[in-house]
Amino acid sequence: MYNPDKDYQYMLDKLNSIRKQKNMSKYALAKATGMSSSSMSNLLNGKTKPYLYNMLLICNAMHISMEELLQNKNYNCENEEALISAYRNMTPQKQQMLQVFTDMLLKYDGIV
Repeated sequence: MYNPDKDYQYMLDKLNSIRKQKNMSKYALAKATGMSSSSMSNLLNGKTKPYLYNMLLICNAMHISMEELLQNKNYNCENEEALISAYRNMTPQKQQMLQVFTDMLLKYDGIV
């Protein structure tokens, strides 16, 4: 049977992990979303359950999608996780450059 509490805890753990990877404090995340520091702290500590809109604000502030946040790590290979982590740590300019390069690779048909 589905256990929403288990998925909720996974989401909180992943959210906090991404936030720490980005060296973003709870205060900075609260400020970026327009939420109060106490509300953000309670949410990230699992004391309160978030509204969907607040989760969208948090994902936007951290430059991730809801899908990334909710995706279970067991479905990704190690290479994907490493690439995602590297992408998250890039500047917006480097992210844009990587997108252009990725688009070129996807169009490449293997003719040398």
